[in-house]
This record gives sequence, C-alpha cells and structure tokens, in this order.
Amino acid sequence: MSSRDFVVRRLMPGEGAAYRKLRFAALENAPLAFSSSPEDEAHLTDADFEARISLAEPDAVYGVFGDGELVGVATFIGDKRRKTRHKGAMFGVYVDPVWRGTGSARALVRQVIDHATERGLALHAHVIADNLPALRLYLGLGFVSYGVEPRALLVDGVFHDEHLLIYQPGG
Repeated sequence: MSSRDFVVRRLMPGEGAAYRKLRFAALENAPLAFSSSPEDEAHLTDADFEARISLAEPDAVYGVFGDGELVGVATFIGDKRRKTRHKGAMFGVYVDPVWRGTGSARALVRQVIDHATERGLALHAHVIADNLPALRLYLGLGFVSYGVEPRALLVDGVFHDEHLLIYQPGG
C-alpha cells in the first residue's frame, strides 16, 4: 500500500468538467466495469456532468481527490418509487490506476456505504464477474452476492456475467 494522501468528499458544483474528464478515462480504461461506453456518453457536456453532481437527496456523487485532482468517483442513486424507495444502488465506481493500492477505492466505497446506511437505505451494487479486485473489495466491506446475471454485458463480442450484491452489515 502506498502512503499517498487523498480526500474523499461529495462532489460540488463547479466540478463537472473534472468529473466528465475522469468518467471518459474510466470508460476508456475499464470498459468491462461500466454498462456505458465512450460512444454512449460522447454527446454529454460539462453541463450534463454538473447536473449529475447536483442531485437531490438521497442521491450523491462522491469523489477521491489526490494531489489536487479528482482521481476517483462513485455514485449513489436511491430508488424513487414508493414501494422501492427503501433502497438504492452504487454505480460508476472508478479510481485512476495510479491511485489504486492507496486505500482510496476502499475509502470511496466506504463513504457510499455510510451515505446509504445513515439514511436507512439498502445498498445494492453490481460487479462484473471477472473484476476480482472490485469483487474482493466489496465482499471485504460487507457486501454479499445474491446472484449472478448471466450475459449482463456484451463487450467486443464477448459476454460477461455480473454479480448482484447487497450490503449486509456484519454479513
């Protein structure tokens, strides 16, 4: 583990351009980690990412900042329907490869867990079956797998399964 310093906090207005830049790096560098592709989001502007930051409670976008730059991001979106608003999902989790191994990904996911649990909301996540580092991280923080969606993603002609996870404190 590196001893590099970082800060995890909610993204604020004015950080849309940095969020957009990191999101496109994520889509390029980790195509199996996202259901979106660079082509799907190419039309989105800095203003669109500003709108993503300005979500109403309980939704939130958190970032990891290292060396004064946004180097990681994770989003929580709560379900809005009456019968399912007791839960939400964490998605769009990404940390720049240079910052992996610093504890920043763990701190980022922990922040989203805290965000959901402080609001009494069940937290769901999906992880591509081949992404063993992410799966180990999530399971190590208290997520449990409740199933696998076969053929969840099709990337470059290859199907990939996805673990369906829920956070279980003490689980």
